[in-house]
Amino acid sequence: FGGGFGFNFGGTSRRGGGSRATKGRDRLVKMNLTFEEAIFGCKKTLDVELNETCESCQGKGGFGEKTCSKCNGRGSIIVEQKSMFGIFQTQTTCNECGGSGHTFERTCNECRGTGHIRKNKEIVVTIPEGVDNGYQLRISGKGEAGTNGGPNGDIYIEFVVKKHDFFERDDEDIYLEVPLTITEAALGCKKEIPTLEKNVVLEVKAGANTGDKLKLKGKGIKVPNSIRKGDMFVI
Repeated sequence: FGGGFGFNFGGTSRRGGGSRATKGRDRLVKMNLTFEEAIFGCKKTLDVELNETCESCQGKGGFGEKTCSKCNGRGSIIVEQKSMFGIFQTQTTCNECGGSGHTFERTCNECRGTGHIRKNKEIVVTIPEGVDNGYQLRISGKGEAGTNGGPNGDIYIEFVVKKHDFFERDDEDIYLEVPLTITEAALGCKKEIPTLEKNVVLEVKAGANTGDKLKLKGKGIKVPNSIRKGDMFVI
C-alpha cells in the first residue's frame, strides 16, 4: 500500500465540546392542584432544587486560568494507531482539561471544579385559568444553569388536578348530574343548582327523562390564555 492510509475521525474542530456555551438542562416538575385552583387560576410557590452558577468562581470551576499544555487549548488530542492497513488517527477529548482547552492553578472549593452548586429555589408561578390534567406550563430561563456562559434551561410544570365532588370535566365543558323525583320529572319544577361561579335556578320542563341534557352556554371552563369559555351541561 505504499505510504499507507491516513484516517481522521471526529473532525478537526479547534476546541472540544467542553468549551462551547451550552444551555442548561430543562426540568419537568409535577404540581398538584385542586379543581378550583385549576379552573380559576392561582399563584403557587414552587420549591425546586437546581444547579446554580457558582458565585465564587463565576462558573469557571477554578482560579488562575491557563491554556492546557497537553492539547494547546484545542480541547482534543489526536491519537495515532498503526495497523496493517496504515496509520489511523483518532480525535478524542483531552483528559487533562476535560475538553475545555484550559486548566486552573487552583480549583474552586465551593463547587469543587464543576462551576455549579446545588441550591433550593422558590419560584412564584402564576397559573392561568382553565388548566387540566397533563397541561404543561413553561417557565423560561428558570431551569438548570448553563455551562461556559450558556443560558439557563427551562422549567416545565405538569399539573395533576384533583377531581371535584359534583362536577365532571370534559376539556372546557363541565357536566352536573341533578337528581329529580318522579313528581318533579313528570310535572316539571325549578331547581337551584350550582355552577362554577354561583348558584342559578334551572327550569325543568314537564316530562323530563333520565339522561336528558340541558345546556347552559358559557358556564363552562375558560380556555387557558384565551377569552373563550366552554359550556355547562346538566344531566
